[in-house]
Amino acid sequence: MKFIATLFFAILAINSCGDSPNENSNTVTYIINSAKVPCEGVGKMQCFQIKKNATDTSWTNFYGTIEGFDYQQGYIYKISVLEEQKDPATVPADASTLSHKLLNVIEMKQDPTFRLHDIWALQALHGKKITAKTHQKPNKQPILELFVADKRIGGNDGCNSIFGEIENLTETQISFSRIGSTKMMCPNMEVSNAFAEALSNTTSYTLKNLHLYFYNVNGDEILKFVKVD
Repeated sequence: MKFIATLFFAILAINSCGDSPNENSNTVTYIINSAKVPCEGVGKMQCFQIKKNATDTSWTNFYGTIEGFDYQQGYIYKISVLEEQKDPATVPADASTLSHKLLNVIEMKQDPTFRLHDIWALQALHGKKITAKTHQKPNKQPILELFVADKRIGGNDGCNSIFGEIENLTETQISFSRIGSTKMMCPNMEVSNAFAEALSNTTSYTLKNLHLYFYNVNGDEILKFVKVD
């Protein structure tokens, strides 16, 4: 009987050791951003952006994979990850010496900035309504398309196709850079030029129901959009 009890506790001890991280592993918490970004690893690829501390002000590119992690764009995750050191002799050149395995999804919440990921038709410019007469043919109604995940914009200014980058985007702030357009001339360029200038001066926004408002640094409303069905 004594032998059986000793054997039982020996097996229990072995199993317990097998479930515990070894000296080459570490349990860490990652915060994963809502969209991957282009990055350069062994070649061109898409990387997670991570933080290991909620107080960090910037994101770090993560070039590896996380075993068992079912990532969905548009959500910010807080996860528990097992980092384990690989045998250096088995790791190819330029590859990570760590393996990563998901232990638990602590939190998963929708990124509120993804509500802007849509097509928006201009309704007012500096408080003045944009009517059919304002953008009469051959001019078109100005349209802004926001590609939140790619941090870029598209659309048209009423005459030309526009493009650019989303330089900064938070729950209340937005700004653009590298704004450009095609170079066609239209009979009425007043709205097109004012629209491009207003985009360059945008610093913040609010989203109310189906309407999107852009403001300048002084808090003045400079653009009003409605969501396109």
